Amino acid sequence: MTKRTCIEVGCERTHYGRGWCRHHYQRAWQSGHLDDRPCVLAKPTASNDWRLRNLGWTVTENGCWEWNGSRDGLGYGQLSIGGKPRKAYRVAYETWVKMPEPNVDICHRCDNPPCINPGHLFEGTRLENIHDMISKKRHANGENRPHKLTDIEVSEIRAKYACGRVTQRALASKYGVCQQLISRIVLRKNRVEPTFARGR
Repeated sequence: MTKRTCIEVGCERTHYGRGWCRHHYQRAWQSGHLDDRPCVLAKPTASNDWRLRNLGWTVTENGCWEWNGSRDGLGYGQLSIGGKPRKAYRVAYETWVKMPEPNVDICHRCDNPPCINPGHLFEGTRLENIHDMISKKRHANGENRPHKLTDIEVSEIRAKYACGRVTQRALASKYGVCQQLISRIVLRKNRVEPTFARGR
């Protein structure tokens, strides 16, 4: 996934709105220059195709169409339709491919959350989507989410504690985390593989 940054020369801050980071967006607003980059709002009667094309996308080397509109905390594009938030990739699939069944997930072949390229999207059941996510190590218990400890460190902590010669407090001190986190790790309340991924 390509990180969107501010359009101002030399600014590497994360994109916030209308091409700018939060700092430059607020500066434009305070100086009255926000309209230098107007935002065309969709009319209630606008088609989904128009909404998608209005905000647009950036084509990457891998052929992904990375959404230019807002994104959620996981990087998935989002837009408002009828006052309700929708995932941009699902709207793209519904608009340019076909309307999926209500209980069917839309999955990414490219594993790139902001991508809305219909050629990179496919239908799958919720279970298939979860299996795909786990096989590619994209689930929340892996290292791809912000964690203080790596998967290797988690395994080391469990192994050392299982030997019975070290306390949770000592482990917390060694790895630079709180004792409560060590407790949740050794009790497998944190960073636990889903049951079906362990073959049970």
